[in-house]
Amino acid sequence: MATGTREAMLSSAIRLFRERGVGDTSFADVLAASGAPRGSVYHHFPGGKKQLVSEAIRSAGGYVAANFERSTDGPAEMVDRFARFYIRELERTDYREGCPLMAAAVAGAKEEAAGPAANAFSQIHGALTDSLTKSGVKEPRASSLATLAISAIEGAIVLSRTEKSTEPLNQTREELAQIYASVLA
Repeated sequence: MATGTREAMLSSAIRLFRERGVGDTSFADVLAASGAPRGSVYHHFPGGKKQLVSEAIRSAGGYVAANFERSTDGPAEMVDRFARFYIRELERTDYREGCPLMAAAVAGAKEEAAGPAANAFSQIHGALTDSLTKSGVKEPRASSLATLAISAIEGAIVLSRTEKSTEPLNQTREELAQIYASVLA
């Protein structure tokens, strides 16, 4: 049961970070969303909110990065799948929930959020760069194309949330598909 409570708290924290950001999410919010009893906070996270934030972002980042690292798809398919995932998530949540890694990265000087987000983005970048080089793209172009895809999709998520439309993300997805197709041809 303790593991279930802890996991429920981490999952709720990630969802709330996606919706509100790291700074605007309190322990009380996480408890309410997870249904966990008040006393469980410091039992599961003796380091307080810093530990909860760090572990939640590390968990979210690990999930996203693992999807890239395990992928047997080519680089264009990896990028397209990443964009499609957020199109579905934005529609599912009525544009309330974005990327938890971005929420953590822009959390200011909070190292407990920014550090794990930077690590996850680095893993995603590395996996995409590796896929590009295995497909015949030379360094540093492979790294540059990985940066372009991640940056464009993350920015399009913000625009889509702002406009309450998946159009920015769909446009970005289509442009990236064309760029990757021309490079990989």
